[in-house]
Amino acid sequence: MPIADLTLDTNVLLHSCNPIEIRHTAALKFIKDLLASTTHLAIDPGFHPDSAKNRSLIGGEYLEKLVPGTLPSEVLIQMALAGRISIFADSVDAQTAKKLNQLVTNKRDRTFVKVCSNSSGRLFVSHDFDDFPKKKRKVLGDLFNIEIEESNVCGCRL
Repeated sequence: MPIADLTLDTNVLLHSCNPIEIRHTAALKFIKDLLASTTHLAIDPGFHPDSAKNRSLIGGEYLEKLVPGTLPSEVLIQMALAGRISIFADSVDAQTAKKLNQLVTNKRDRTFVKVCSNSSGRLFVSHDFDDFPKKKRKVLGDLFNIEIEESNVCGCRL
């Protein structure tokens, strides 16, 4: 059964445009498969493809870092036009938020985790092993009941 939605780290999108990145081919295949699938992107409230109207942290990172006209930028636009952006809360209970703050220092990274934990698919696709090393992925997975995977691992599930 296809994944209803997933939370996608910006670095996967950026890696699809960088041929010297070792995960370039996997990232490129993943975003092409994502576009061809029915899976939605899970994003925090306030997303708008017009950066002047956007209030979403995840959407803001996408709009800030993706170069207009590149494949990932066009995939984001196509998914938005097709109604394949799903909005999920970017909050969790206070006790869990405190644990998350201790585990993840970057506010945007915490937003990705919170949105993922509130999404239907509970899958976070990321190539970030600095902020999300293997051990931390396991701890976050157990704490939030989510999976944090690289694009090459979860692409076949779309």
